[in-house]
Amino acid sequence: MPVTSSTDESRPTSRSITATSAAPKQTNSESPTPPVILMGAALDTGNRGVSALGTSLTWLVKQNKPASQVNLLLSRRTSEPYFLRGKGQTLQVGVLNYRWAPRAKLRESIFLWFAMACLYRAIPVGPWRSFLRSRLPLIGASASASFVGDIRGGDSFSDIYGLGNFVRGSLPVISVLLVRGRIALLPQTYGPYKSPWARAIARFILRRAEAIVSRDRESLTTINSLIGQSPRTHFCPDVAFSLESIRPENIQLEPPLPSERPARLVGLNVNGLMFHGGYNRANMFGLRLDYHDFLKRLLAAWLKDPSTHVLLVPHTFAPPGRVESDPEACRVVLSSLDPSLAHRVHLVTAEYDQNEIKGVIGLCDFFVGSRMHACIAALSQGIPAVGIAYSKKFRGVFETVGMEDWVIDGRDADAETALQQVLALDQQCASVRPRLKQKVAEAQETLRVTFRKLLAADHPRSQP
Repeated sequence: MPVTSSTDESRPTSRSITATSAAPKQTNSESPTPPVILMGAALDTGNRGVSALGTSLTWLVKQNKPASQVNLLLSRRTSEPYFLRGKGQTLQVGVLNYRWAPRAKLRESIFLWFAMACLYRAIPVGPWRSFLRSRLPLIGASASASFVGDIRGGDSFSDIYGLGNFVRGSLPVISVLLVRGRIALLPQTYGPYKSPWARAIARFILRRAEAIVSRDRESLTTINSLIGQSPRTHFCPDVAFSLESIRPENIQLEPPLPSERPARLVGLNVNGLMFHGGYNRANMFGLRLDYHDFLKRLLAAWLKDPSTHVLLVPHTFAPPGRVESDPEACRVVLSSLDPSLAHRVHLVTAEYDQNEIKGVIGLCDFFVGSRMHACIAALSQGIPAVGIAYSKKFRGVFETVGMEDWVIDGRDADAETALQQVLALDQQCASVRPRLKQKVAEAQETLRVTFRKLLAADHPRSQP
């Protein structure tokens, strides 16, 4: 999922409870040790998958380095901190902001930061470097941090969303590399790369990373094809498998669920980006699947059973008219329903944050999603989920919990084939649940071990 917006920089797009700029009672706001810097995942984005990554990373760091301040290095208008609620406490998360706008303050400009980082690397003179560290906060922070890690929205270390997006995500990473000579690449997908420019940039960063962590096995092959086999390359599940589930007290639905819980509640996440054909609205992902037709057929098949109710769960919230908007796509789907069935299809209408939307998904007996982190929210709670994929990232992530056969690739399957596969997998829910819960527990333990090693390691400093 892209981590840069089409506007100047990321900004809050929706209500958020676990990440807010209000100032509640806080803990761990002071730190005697050098801070940890995380890149590539804000906490207040409308894309709940990106926010799930940022939230999960923050808590994984705090579990292993409780005395360290966590700072997010982001394209953002302000440096106001976040206050993250969870784990029985409220945590202050600092923000180091940079901006792409030509009229941005010089000290916040990504272009000045990159230019000065180049000079910092080119002129290895102590007083000169001290001067730059003291005058430019982004250089000072990069140099002094105990650890800097980048997750790139989980799947943006690729030009799948366009070369421009890949370059925008890479420039801050290269700026950090120029200053400190190292960076850790946190669990994410690597590739594909359509452009030779993207491959060259990816190779440059990978060769200089102190650790390269992949959330899927296929990406390990991609990495090896770019830089060869390396002891710095590791596998680790997606960090969102560790995300805390917080169920809202009153779940806002349209129409509300009946007072007595339905005998069967299935969840459906409609991906606005797929629904509208991608950013170019012209089948950007090369899908064979007629997504509109598939959704219509799936709802009709489910609703043949009068005891079944469907929960429509948006996972990316964007302003009206934007192609990313899941709620807008959900409403179009609702409008196409037979009116006699509409009372059994319930749309989540509140813009719940990443923890809460996971809590809502936890109500479901079975789940089908096209936003991968909506599927992870289900899987990580032991709920069998089918991923309707538009890229390679789904199968690799599902494989980490033994659910690779529960991915239907929209680039290969047509609507009828996809429907029959979903209905067949639905029949396997009871048999797969015990194994899924065991695999999720193993994935969560691997995350704990991996981050303990990452944050404790004294990695050798590499040179660009």
